[in-house]
Amino acid sequence: MRMTNADSLCAPVPLYHCFGCVMSSLLSVVFGHSAGPARGPNSTHWRPFRPSTAERCTAIHGVPTMFIAEIEHPEFRRYDMTSLRTGIMAGAPCPIEVMKRVVTDMHCAQLTIAYGQTESSPAITMSDADDPLELRVTTVGRALPDTEVRIVAPWNNETLEVGERGELCTRGYLVIERL
Repeated sequence: MRMTNADSLCAPVPLYHCFGCVMSSLLSVVFGHSAGPARGPNSTHWRPFRPSTAERCTAIHGVPTMFIAEIEHPEFRRYDMTSLRTGIMAGAPCPIEVMKRVVTDMHCAQLTIAYGQTESSPAITMSDADDPLELRVTTVGRALPDTEVRIVAPWNNETLEVGERGELCTRGYLVIERL
């Protein structure tokens, strides 16, 4: 996401979920930037996007349905989102038309796509902020550093060829081990 300590994060994802608790909260701790939950487009506390706000978020996290609700909100055009440039969309596939609107209307040209699960603390793969738009919405990016990923046949645990359907297996620092 190209984050630095000069950035601030809008984190409308639930903090009790791994997206908010790990990806949003820890990102803020690592970079020492401000982060704040937002309640959604119908709330007066949708603070990063109020017409006049001192806190100008540069990044936003969310799932596709959250971004769709934001860009389809009847008052969307009233909000100044020109400070946004990056963020993470995860939790479900992102239709290319939604991504195009987020990039143009929300100014998030460096929005990334992540894939993961709670047991993997939570991200396994992620696109790069500079990947072409089509690549970001048609893949889940690449394995994160120090993370191994393979697709196996569930019936025999054999690694499958590229393009075959199977079960995703991952290994690395991010996996919660069984005791």
